Amino acid sequence: MLPVKSITAMELHTGSIVDTVEIEETAFSEQISAARIDAEKFLSRSEHTMHQLRSYLIRRKYLERVADDLLLWAERCSLVDDRRYASVFIRSHSRNSPMGNFRIRMELRKRGIPDSITDEALSERDEVDLYRTLVKTVNNKYGYLERQTGLRRATGYLQRRGFQHDLISRVIDDAFRNSEEKSD
Repeated sequence: MLPVKSITAMELHTGSIVDTVEIEETAFSEQISAARIDAEKFLSRSEHTMHQLRSYLIRRKYLERVADDLLLWAERCSLVDDRRYASVFIRSHSRNSPMGNFRIRMELRKRGIPDSITDEALSERDEVDLYRTLVKTVNNKYGYLERQTGLRRATGYLQRRGFQHDLISRVIDDAFRNSEEKSD
């Protein structure tokens, strides 16, 4: 939809014969600067993926051509970088609220990150540090409970976080061995 000032500038009125190429070019030039300002505000709040930026612009009713042009601009200016996003996401969810590889893949896929980038970022993950964090987390959250209750709750917690069974077993063994040693 063209703004009224553009319709007036093009001297359009009811029954006018319209050149669609001219209208598309006018609409593009009308939207591009406003869309860039919107994109800058959106990207200044936090790290985002290309998919998230494109979805945001389309939701704001910008033309697809405008969204595509701004994606190229944002990538060129390093405002959006899917590899950086995946790396930051994985680091954050290895320390603050640990997630297993399965859950990370699912979350990054929802955000439009290709599996190849996810695989690359996951290969850089410090598994030893993650293991220590999980043992400490399980010990702090469930180590004070009666053993069976703690085991059940810790297992459910780690499963919901997307960890595999063999890792869950090792973490729980270490966490509850540590809590037993503390209580002796």
